[in-house]
Amino acid sequence: MKILVFGATGRTGRHLVSQAAAIGWSVHAAGRNGERLQDLGDAAAISIVDLADADQVADVVTRVAPDAIIATVGGALPDGQLVDEFGNNAISDAAVIGGVRRLVQISSLACGDSRPFASERIIAAIGPVLEAKTRAEDHLRRLDLDWTIIRPGGLTDGEATGAGALYDDPRVHGWIARIDLAALVLRSVAAAATHRLTLSAVNRTTLPAEPSDLREFALPPSA
Repeated sequence: MKILVFGATGRTGRHLVSQAAAIGWSVHAAGRNGERLQDLGDAAAISIVDLADADQVADVVTRVAPDAIIATVGGALPDGQLVDEFGNNAISDAAVIGGVRRLVQISSLACGDSRPFASERIIAAIGPVLEAKTRAEDHLRRLDLDWTIIRPGGLTDGEATGAGALYDDPRVHGWIARIDLAALVLRSVAAAATHRLTLSAVNRTTLPAEPSDLREFALPPSA
């Protein structure tokens, strides 16, 4: 498997790169900070790319020609534009241009149909970001790609717990360690059963008691 990771120098992106390299995948890391990309060492080939430049993004995708793309991008430009929307959209469009059918987009719980089940606190804190991510999700769904959207709950750092789980249910909420999220994403990349699905990702031990009918989405045991 050859993957192209956008947002590779972020806290989740670094886990994606290291874990994919550890299982023997060929990894190409894309980001805007050359020094931070160099910090990834021998785990990945690298490309510096400005997500605000759609032509640059398309060039990277076409040149790398990966089997799959993972997009874990976000943040804001000085003018207030949100990478969560324009960056994700540029990546999605570049996949079409480059003929890469498989794309996994990391979004967030409280987007789209999961918003009614989110806390008022999270909506008040990052409402515009969630709206931007929702628009990026909608854009991806309109494209003829084998996409998967993964919406993690609250993200934490620290050691792997092994308790990360996916749910095909927008009612889910909870927390997940970034290292566990990365493992779930990589397993999803190689799982055709996740094509064209929007999945929630949380640590199963953080699920609330209600609703009581939540069921895990079954993934293959390994990539």
